[in-house]
Amino acid sequence: MSAARQIHTVLGAIEPAALGRALMHEHVFCDVYRVTRRLNELLNDETLAVAELEMLRQAGGAALVEVTTTDLGRDPAALRRVAERTGLHIIMGAGWYRQPFYPPEIDRLTTNQLADVIIAELSEGVAGTGIRAGIIGEIGVDLDYATAQEERVLRAAARAQKATGAPLTTHASMYPVGLAQLEILRDEGVDMSRVIIGHCDTYLEQAYHLAILEAGAYVQFDTVGRNHMNPDSRRADAFVELLRLGWGKQLLLSSDRCHRSDLCAFGGVGYGYVFSEFFDMLRARGVDDKTLDLVTILNPQRVLAW
Repeated sequence: MSAARQIHTVLGAIEPAALGRALMHEHVFCDVYRVTRRLNELLNDETLAVAELEMLRQAGGAALVEVTTTDLGRDPAALRRVAERTGLHIIMGAGWYRQPFYPPEIDRLTTNQLADVIIAELSEGVAGTGIRAGIIGEIGVDLDYATAQEERVLRAAARAQKATGAPLTTHASMYPVGLAQLEILRDEGVDMSRVIIGHCDTYLEQAYHLAILEAGAYVQFDTVGRNHMNPDSRRADAFVELLRLGWGKQLLLSSDRCHRSDLCAFGGVGYGYVFSEFFDMLRARGVDDKTLDLVTILNPQRVLAW
């Protein structure tokens, strides 16, 4: 008899029904600064993180998927402390981000050895901490194609997914490059119902979204509040149209907080924005609470459990 599916948080496994309302693609700690040298792109203040996440709780949030990978400054012990202090369910990512951030081992290890690293983090924990990852990703490509290194990482992620059953979430920003990711993952034999294509709301062509959905993967609108990438009005219109076409069971929402200027302390909209202002925009377009629960409670329960 196979084991019952559970959601694996930094504090341990929980039953899917215990998850609550979830943001599916966020960063609590993140160090993009080491590559870009832009100080705005550094989140490393634990006390500030706790204060900001309290606002997520106030907006009705109970969980978030923290997709900071090791090459983005992932900090499992800090994530566990934040989960303890806030009471949030935090699901931690595994793998590597995209080429400008890769460490030397991406070339030095074989694809199967890279997969073994991810598998170990999912099944045993990270570097002797016992803190397990609960999702693979975010696994990214930098531009509108996958480089040779990025393809190796995608294939390693795919093999880890097949070995564990864990969900796999991607970074596919500003270009319709999620289709190239799906092609590689399909070639590796991944179950598309375990795949989340990220940042779909940075490229608002419906044909792109439908191609992902028809392949069986999740379309994730996860840059909500980033009006420099797309105005939320366009984002909401596109999301509602996909709902109208009947794709609600394969849609996910989040906001990808990864800059200091995203946080309320620095004048940003913070982690609670999806469940407050953006929900209001969707309701104004005729979306009912049952559908909002489907997208932010039931869909996360389904895809995060393994």
